[in-house]
Amino acid sequence: MHSIDSPTYRPLVPACADHGISRSVAFELARNGQLDTFTIGTRRYVYLDSLRTLPERLARTEVAAR
Repeated sequence: MHSIDSPTYRPLVPACADHGISRSVAFELARNGQLDTFTIGTRRYVYLDSLRTLPERLARTEVAAR
C-alpha cells in the first residue's frame, strides 16, 4: 500500500531516465503498450508500478517468444 506522500505516477521522461531508459526508448515502450501511461494536457505520465515491473514483464515476453 502506498502512503499519501508516495507518488503513484511521474512524468514519463524523468521517471524513465531515473531507471536508465532514454527518452526515445521510453516513448517506444509507451507506444507499444509496455508501459502504462496517461496524458494530462500535452504531458505524458507513467504509473510507477508499471515502470518497476518492466524488467520482469520484458523477460517473460522474451521467454515466451522463444
